[in-house]
Amino acid sequence: MGETDGGGPDQDRVKIGVAVTTVGRWEPLRELLGDLAAQTLRPSAVAIAHHDAADHPQLEKLVESFSGTLDIRTVVSPRGISNGRNAAAAALGPDVDWLWFPNDTTRIEPDTLAQLSRHCVAGNTAVAAQLVDSEGPRNPLPEPGSTLTRRNVWGAMEPATLLERTAFEAAGGWNTSLGSGSDTPWQSGEGPDLLLRMAERDNFAITWVPDIAISAQTEFAHLPPRERRRKQRSYGRGHGYVLRLWHYPWWYKAVNLVAAALMPLRKPEKFGPGEAFALLVGRTEGVLGRPFTRATDHRAILR
Repeated sequence: MGETDGGGPDQDRVKIGVAVTTVGRWEPLRELLGDLAAQTLRPSAVAIAHHDAADHPQLEKLVESFSGTLDIRTVVSPRGISNGRNAAAAALGPDVDWLWFPNDTTRIEPDTLAQLSRHCVAGNTAVAAQLVDSEGPRNPLPEPGSTLTRRNVWGAMEPATLLERTAFEAAGGWNTSLGSGSDTPWQSGEGPDLLLRMAERDNFAITWVPDIAISAQTEFAHLPPRERRRKQRSYGRGHGYVLRLWHYPWWYKAVNLVAAALMPLRKPEKFGPGEAFALLVGRTEGVLGRPFTRATDHRAILR
């Protein structure tokens, strides 16, 4: 699918739109746009959401530098990654058939979109690739051909997943009470929540493609220890809250809490005792549906 007579990708067949939220990381965003401009199958359009109107002149200058190669639209949205993704997706509208939501620090190889487009076929709803960073794969993907379940949904990471646009819209888009920068304590979990809502509708299908890698910034290693623990706790809250929101069984919630406590043994290269304790506390807060403290700033650092 998607091949021209000359053997190259046919962009008119697979219309992929890129919806990205930025918090002003201009150089990483420039690198991402450079990757998109270099694709053998370029996106049909790119929409960038940002949260501060004062950044607009700097963003417009960056966008102008790609005016000859990419169709880029910009929009100001309320704070929060889910607000930004929804606003960017709305800016793309019906001009695209598939949506990809990379972070502003995401990197891809020149043939990534062409490879992913082969799975953007009629009857499919989502395409989940492998998200990797300098510490390795972020989450293990299920075996190709697996159906989506409440257990394996956690393998689909938002910056490595493409969504069919009409199915995304029918499900209501991203839940703005979840995700980094939201006005709630639940600073993650927006990806599993969205896919579970999409899967409730008829004709949902997902393709797992572990052989296609999307490169990401490390989740926590680049942060100072105190911020690392704060982010672990904030993300843990969102994870636990999704377990509560979707009525996961008590034993599954317990397993997730034990898994958090055992992180220094399971992933010693990534988790020390302090990070594991922060993650455990956050997941417990989410499962219970309330934070233990009344922190004035519960927001995680936007990814």
